[in-house]
Amino acid sequence: MKRFAIFSDSSCNLTTREMEEEGIAGIIPMHFFLNDKEYEASCDWTKIGAKEYYDAIRAGAKLRSSQATSADYEKAFRKALEAGEDVLSISCTGALSGSVKESIAAAKRLEKEYPDAKIHCVDSCNCTYPLALMLIEACRMRDQGKSMEEVETWIEAEKLCFNVVGTVDRLTYLRNAGRVSASAAFFGGVFSIKPIVVNDEVGNNIALEKVRGRKGSMERVAELVAQYAWTDKHPEIGIAHADCLEEAKQLGEMIRERIKNVQPVYRFGYVESGVGSSVGPGTLIVGFYGDPALRSLYRKK
Repeated sequence: MKRFAIFSDSSCNLTTREMEEEGIAGIIPMHFFLNDKEYEASCDWTKIGAKEYYDAIRAGAKLRSSQATSADYEKAFRKALEAGEDVLSISCTGALSGSVKESIAAAKRLEKEYPDAKIHCVDSCNCTYPLALMLIEACRMRDQGKSMEEVETWIEAEKLCFNVVGTVDRLTYLRNAGRVSASAAFFGGVFSIKPIVVNDEVGNNIALEKVRGRKGSMERVAELVAQYAWTDKHPEIGIAHADCLEEAKQLGEMIRERIKNVQPVYRFGYVESGVGSSVGPGTLIVGFYGDPALRSLYRKK
């Protein structure tokens, strides 16, 4: 069976060390501009430290992000193709980023040069740790002898089971990113309202409900994760934080206290810079495998 390389983009929230440990061939960087200086997004935080980044946001730095480019994808894919491998690229949800379209554009150009190779590009309908958990499982399946087609079929069948529940500390950053209206952000600040955010069926961020206070929002996130996570099938849970590690650990304990079956195994890390620019410091994002009904729960509100 022909070997295939698995790629993703930096929205997956994995460091280079984690990428190498799991057997991911490459993580294509997104980009961000901090006070008009361009950086490659990376969970290694080598060009700018994570704390420095989030402190700059707190101080009101001018910030914008941009997607990975087709040239970036082409460069990464070419290396695998020249090594005689096929390519499976699993990108950030197309509902929030154009990265998957850029990967497809790169694949179309390369298919002319490598007509005997397979280059498949998949919209994960996810980002941050749900995407990471999907990538890790895809690598395990490949290493167990599954074909690229079998892994891709599994992703399409299971990707909505990789869920996210999160909460932000301040609505201001979501307002600045165009996620909520100015009035909603103002009243959210006045009344200490914290939105509970999930992904919908196509990977869009949806404010499922609003909770008063930081403790209340963390408790509600823990309740939802405990209710919808299938830790008996996949015990690993990722908690990404925007410079609030101690609260991330507290949230992990809250979840642990509420889960009645198999206890979770945690992976902690900073929210990567692209997502971090929209959600702001103090954000907590929990990724896990579980009931896809969570994605349509907003329709019943």
